[in-house]
This record gives sequence, structure tokens and C-alpha cells, in this order.
Amino acid sequence: MSGIYYVYMKWTRENNPTRTDWGRHLLTFESRWAADEAFRGLQGLKTAAGAKRFTTLKRVNPQFWCYDSVDGDPWWTIVYVQRENKLPELNYTLMSVILADANAGRDWPVISNPTIGRDWITGGSYYIRNRRQPNLYWYREGVRIVISTNRRTQFRIKDVDFDDERVLIKKDEVTIEPLNSLGHPTGDYVVKNGDGQKLSVGATRQVWDFSDLFDGVGVTWTGEDGSSSDIQFATSLPDVGDEWELC
Repeated sequence: MSGIYYVYMKWTRENNPTRTDWGRHLLTFESRWAADEAFRGLQGLKTAAGAKRFTTLKRVNPQFWCYDSVDGDPWWTIVYVQRENKLPELNYTLMSVILADANAGRDWPVISNPTIGRDWITGGSYYIRNRRQPNLYWYREGVRIVISTNRRTQFRIKDVDFDDERVLIKKDEVTIEPLNSLGHPTGDYVVKNGDGQKLSVGATRQVWDFSDLFDGVGVTWTGEDGSSSDIQFATSLPDVGDEWELC
């Protein structure tokens, strides 16, 4: 999932009136993947006593996060995390800047490419579309996944190791379940099959890496009998597929 990605981060402590003035940050990530992985990393940070460092870490939406922490000056926590190298991967994926306090007169940077759509949460139901050609959607047709401009199917994306709500990141293992027209699971799963083979739908519960859903699927115009077809079929193409996104 390529492309620079921005997040506003706001300090929020309901019983402290300075929450309206201090603790505003603009986080610039190398991709949405990096932002979601950073969020999961921040959730896991502990104090020396084993308590959560962030007492509040709420995703209002994918690009607006609210937080509080146990630090004495919590409005600096995201800066301290970077200075202390608590999450070393951030050295190569994150650049942050402290935004103006409420009573300052400086310019306010506006995110120029806000993300449209919901957060990618385990157990959520989503359409899957092509990132560069967003009119192309996954559609279940019988036992195949085809690419369509006028039809689309919702899919439930479920982390196989985690039942509670949390944001999904690349390394998570997930299942992909087509939903019927009422939004209910059909009891089937999307199966990758071999490299270069068409995706299929059936009762076999196959586990995917969440990242494979985005860059491990391509398309073919070859029909079931091996001849050229008017239908685009989704195929398994690890690491060389098109870019897809949930919406």
C-alpha cells in the first residue's frame, strides 16, 4: 500500500482543560501500512512497572487519533517514544511535527489526501476494489472471484488469532468470507490455490496473510476452458499482483 500517509494525533484528557490547547501532532508515515503498524506498536508500549504507557489511544478514524499517557507531560509522549527509540521501525517510516497550540497564530497544515472509508478492523465487512482503478471490484460468481465494474460482493475479514476489535496489519493472518445480499456469511471462504491459479470459493477455510489481500492478487482473461474470456478472473500472484484496498 504505497503513498505518503498523514495522521492527526490529539492529546485528550477530559478533566484537564488544556486538552483543547496542547498536544497536537501531525504524523507523516511512508504508507498506511506503516501508520497501522505504528498504532499497534503504541498500543503495546508498557511502563517499567508493566502498565500501559498510553492510557487512552483511540482511533476516531484512520487519520485522527486521540491519546493520553502516564508521562508527566503527556502532550510530548509521541515525541518521547521516538527519542527513546521504543519502536525502532519508526526511524524509517515516520516523521512527526508538533502543531501550533490553540492560541498560536501559525498556519495549520491540512491533509491533502484524506482517506475515504472505514478503518480496517478484524471482523469487519468490506468491498475490495482496485486502488489504481477504483471502479473494479471483487465479485463472487459461483465458485470464482471475478473483477467487475457493475457488481460487487462484501467480504468479512477475520483475524484468526484475535477475537476482539483491533486494527489489522500486514503480518496478521486472516480468513476472507463472502457475504450474501443480507450481509450474512455464506459458510464459504476465498481460497488462493496455486500461484497463477484462479481464486476459488468453497468450504475450505484458508488462512491468508493480510498483506496478500492487497498485493498478492492479479487478474487473468483466460476462461475455464483455457481460451480468452470477456470476464476478468482474480488470480493468486504473490508479490506481483495489482494493488487492492478495502472500502
